[in-house]
Amino acid sequence: MSTEPVIPHSQDLESLVYLETMFQECGYDDGFRDGERSGELEGRIFGCEKAFELGREIGFYEGAIKTWKHLAESHPDLISSKALRHMERLQEQIDTFPNDNDPDTDLLAVRDKMKNKMRVITSLLGVQQKFLQAPVPQMNY
Repeated sequence: MSTEPVIPHSQDLESLVYLETMFQECGYDDGFRDGERSGELEGRIFGCEKAFELGREIGFYEGAIKTWKHLAESHPDLISSKALRHMERLQEQIDTFPNDNDPDTDLLAVRDKMKNKMRVITSLLGVQQKFLQAPVPQMNY
């Protein structure tokens, strides 16, 4: 006859359920850990992309302001003093734009104020000058 101990069916089923639960918990822990790592990396990449877009837009505004100021110096009769005052205010907003990541500052709200100021200036100058977001270049293999 056989010398192996006989295991009751209920005990065998309990060990399988425990084994399944143990594997689920290990899998959850591994997935959570890997998700944290990849989520942090993905968040950093996304933040860099958005910061680059924000910087490009603000750089566009600054370039337009510098061009119009240079035009005003060359041809003072073409640009009104009211438009020049608005340009100075926009330049101040650009100069005071934070260069670091301050959680208390709403960068998009500051950007929206600049965008609105730019609309006022373009309206006063009678030009159609808008920042157009170019599509993100894609790598092809």
